[in-house]
Amino acid sequence: MSEPAAPPASGQPLDIDDIVDHQSFGWSSILFICLGVLILVSDGFDLAAIGYIAPALAKEWQVDPAQLVPVFSAGIIGLMIGGPSLGMLGDRYGRRRLIIAGLSVIGLASLASIAATTPFELAVLRFITGLGLGGVVPNVIALVAEVTPKRIRGRLIITVALGMVLGSALCGLVTASVMPRFGWRGVLVIGGILPLIMAIATRYGAPESLKFLLTRPRRSDEALSTMRRMRPDLNINPGFTIATNGAEVGSSSMPIRQVFTGPFRYVTPLLWICLASNQMANYFSLTWLPTLLQSSGLSPVDASVAASFFPLGGLIGGLLLLAVIDRLGVIPMAILFLLGAPFIATMVLPGLPLWGYHVLIAGAGLCSMGVQLAVTALLGILYPTTVRSTGTGLAQAAGRIGALAAPVVGGALLAMNASPDRMTLAPAALFLVGAVSSTALAIICYRKLGTWRVDELSLENSR
Repeated sequence: MSEPAAPPASGQPLDIDDIVDHQSFGWSSILFICLGVLILVSDGFDLAAIGYIAPALAKEWQVDPAQLVPVFSAGIIGLMIGGPSLGMLGDRYGRRRLIIAGLSVIGLASLASIAATTPFELAVLRFITGLGLGGVVPNVIALVAEVTPKRIRGRLIITVALGMVLGSALCGLVTASVMPRFGWRGVLVIGGILPLIMAIATRYGAPESLKFLLTRPRRSDEALSTMRRMRPDLNINPGFTIATNGAEVGSSSMPIRQVFTGPFRYVTPLLWICLASNQMANYFSLTWLPTLLQSSGLSPVDASVAASFFPLGGLIGGLLLLAVIDRLGVIPMAILFLLGAPFIATMVLPGLPLWGYHVLIAGAGLCSMGVQLAVTALLGILYPTTVRSTGTGLAQAAGRIGALAAPVVGGALLAMNASPDRMTLAPAALFLVGAVSSTALAIICYRKLGTWRVDELSLENSR
């Protein structure tokens, strides 16, 4: 065990990175990570719910599944707007406030959705739900990145992001048990209550980012309290001053322009392409997989359980990434893109035994959601504090372009009476695009950092 750092000499500036990176990872940190996981569990549940209840909606409202495309698309458009908007607000007003606001919007809109009687009404409410969903993720990831030690930051970001995958998996299992008794409205009630509970828990159990607090002189007392809690071994006095390794703390001008500054003029577009390629496959599965499986002959219950293997495979992928993300950086993501294309292309082949669907869908989920977790970790690590929520939110919004294409392409193919196994070729092809982009991203990061490990890139580093 390393010895505690020596207390700073009187009048000596405090190094903020030293305070964060050399804190002991105790029970308060563990509880915060658990809270982050549960927040994203509630997010993942709401994100996946609409795909699981779609067959029941189409049956009750007597519409063709393709007519539910506006419902799926409205939620994704909300995600596209909510991600960068609430991300920038998080950089300006604090991560914790925007997490609470986003969770409250999700919960209230989900509960209101049980009163919907037409696809249009549900589309409006899914748009509002999407606004909240889009804003929670970038602020949670930014907060985790800014209060955890660098030595384990990548693993902790993936651990928290696994909550999204777990929530999606739980939604399939809950739907299989709840919907036969309470209908699709029962699923939405659960999806509304969970985020409201997590909003209350965040208000009383989550810290604010120390680096953010130090950009707000009026909150210096809160920053002092946070630093003392992180580093009780240091004698931190009220008249502290902060030493930084650049203009990071206190700079907040033009965050959108900064995500295209220096190395980010290459890194940001490549991250966007990777996310868009992956989210096409991810949302295609979340949106259409239960419907396609039923078209292939599975019962509604079997289809819900089989579809839940997609996020369950993602959980396995996330656990595998925990062991390598801090050492290998972008390389695992490129490998998952290459491996994922054949799994996605074949996951609804007709005539398979039930276990065959489980295996192929789990493999597709391992690769697709594994890529999503890897990109999420990279967003939390590569961008500096001043633009972390903005960069993450913009990247998530760009990724929603692929997500938005998923229901539209799926609906168009259904209208053309395409067979289920042919429909999955579209997201599989985009996985090959993601493989090329992630390989280029790995090469650029290696050239900038001199190692496969990823770290914060400087906005000024333009070589």
